[in-house]
Amino acid sequence: MKNKIIILTVFAGLLLSACSDYLDRKPYTQPNNEDFLKTRENVESYINNLYTSLPAPAQYGIGVRGEEVNSDNILSEKYDMRLNGENNQFSGSDDWNKGYKNLRMVNYFFHYYAVSEVDETDEVLSLRGEAYFFRAYWHFYLLTRFGNIPIMDDFWDGNATLGGLQIPATKRADAARFILNDLKAAIGLIPEARANLHSRSKYSGLRVNRETAMILAMRVALYEGSWEKYHKGTDFATEDNSEEFFKEVMNWGDQYLFPVGLTLHMTATNPKATNIDDAFSELFNSNDLSNISEVTFWKKYSIADGVFNTVTQQLSGGVTDNVKPSGLSKSLVDNFLNVDGTPVDPTDEKYKDFNEVFKDRDGRLLAMVMHTGCKFKSNSLMNVRAYDETGTEEEQKEKNKDISSPRLNGDGIYKNVTGFHTRLGIDTTYVTGNCETAHVMFRYAEGLLCYAEAAAELGLYNDGVAEKTLKPLRQRAGVAYVTPAADPHFPFQGLPPAVQEVRRERRSELSLQGFRLDDLMRWRVAGTLKGVEGRGRGAYLGKDGVLYLSFSPTLRKEGLNHVLTDNEGWMDPLKEYLPEGYKFNEDRDYLLPIPPDEIQMDHELNQNPGWPTK
Repeated sequence: MKNKIIILTVFAGLLLSACSDYLDRKPYTQPNNEDFLKTRENVESYINNLYTSLPAPAQYGIGVRGEEVNSDNILSEKYDMRLNGENNQFSGSDDWNKGYKNLRMVNYFFHYYAVSEVDETDEVLSLRGEAYFFRAYWHFYLLTRFGNIPIMDDFWDGNATLGGLQIPATKRADAARFILNDLKAAIGLIPEARANLHSRSKYSGLRVNRETAMILAMRVALYEGSWEKYHKGTDFATEDNSEEFFKEVMNWGDQYLFPVGLTLHMTATNPKATNIDDAFSELFNSNDLSNISEVTFWKKYSIADGVFNTVTQQLSGGVTDNVKPSGLSKSLVDNFLNVDGTPVDPTDEKYKDFNEVFKDRDGRLLAMVMHTGCKFKSNSLMNVRAYDETGTEEEQKEKNKDISSPRLNGDGIYKNVTGFHTRLGIDTTYVTGNCETAHVMFRYAEGLLCYAEAAAELGLYNDGVAEKTLKPLRQRAGVAYVTPAADPHFPFQGLPPAVQEVRRERRSELSLQGFRLDDLMRWRVAGTLKGVEGRGRGAYLGKDGVLYLSFSPTLRKEGLNHVLTDNEGWMDPLKEYLPEGYKFNEDRDYLLPIPPDEIQMDHELNQNPGWPTK
């Protein structure tokens, strides 16, 4: 197999066709005869095309960096409709179609695979392992959105009728078990599956590998375990197998992932690195992650090959969401600990000073959020200090030219509405033009967090668990480890201290990487975002604060007077858009609706709770 870059750009035409006619369409690479998948070369060619549907930044956009506008991490003037209870019965159609179209592509491979056992080299067995991974990945994609789902364990075209397929939904726990079984097949634990993924080292993480399959398995088991535990007693969970799935998480860690010997990226490779956030930042602002084994699966960009992105260009220009003016939330910023391991008191008056927010804090906060001293607006450094109003107008301009404040008076998507800009993923060597910043898809750190959370949920979190999970993560971030204790300011109350602490750590480590919505849903806490307080706030912009004073008198009058704040001076960007706060429907919106046309065709399907059946 050639050690090549897998191009992961999504082809819109491939993904956006309706699911209702997907059985009538040929796979993207379908040959004209059934002998195509007999050689390693052709098998590799087919599998390579399965990579194109995986999420990664396209040429123009910020990809996953802006995805968490669907949560409490990013506030945008285009607020999330699901969180506000504005979804309709067709809101699940795109996700349903995308998931099942990709599953059909994978099952076509299994159905027509024709390599003889004699010719099944290690390379071919690894490619089959990749196919099992993709089938698990897309089933999990559907599970998180729809709950009980029809399992596509074969190429079902031959079973289709004029009325469509008649396949009942598999209950979610069994769907999760099916997914985990596919991942076991992928890493060679089921001999009859004739599959065995290579390790990360074979292709430096540029292809799906054993370690990545293990981490996905832990993600799946943790999701299902916590969903069934916290939704127990509602229409969203008819049974509670949480203990089984939490134990699965720990078993995948103890038996498979930990023995591999992966390590966290603890020390920055840049000899000039001096800050506590540098090692963490390198995971997201580097072009080449080949030698960082913590990143088990990633996408490489190459301008020379025509594969590039503009993530750094847009983030350093102030973009947080590609659609509307936006900004990171105060809630996210408040999540990060002090370097001594203690939680912050968000009501402390000192945090009205923009610069105090970042003083002696978790290095991951510094890596994720723009602050004084960061490279900002391409070549300048962010610098928030009081504007010196003495002297003539020309003298004032000269004395204050070093000030570079958040873009509260920007235009369009370059306008920031909270004072907190995204820093994560900005290449500090960037000057202008397109970028080659790598995209992380799976990391060892996630596996550590899954293990810690499962242990906490089982009441097994102790010093031994902390030693191999939270402690090294905190060490890299420059934060002292303190035995978990209840935090009265933590957003979700009534939890054991260990569960609370792991959830905090998860947000600190995985924010702006696409995890937050799934976490809110599986923990059944989206309802806590309802109301005026739940809609989120930004930085302090009161007239006595340094952020307000960093703007010239003219800009204060002409620019800042349009910025929305609450009665205490904190930026409140959704004040006019959501005057009563979010109105999340807790009896309906934890799952998306199954598309009505799918229910009409497949009479074995039942609609999800709270959604109309017709």
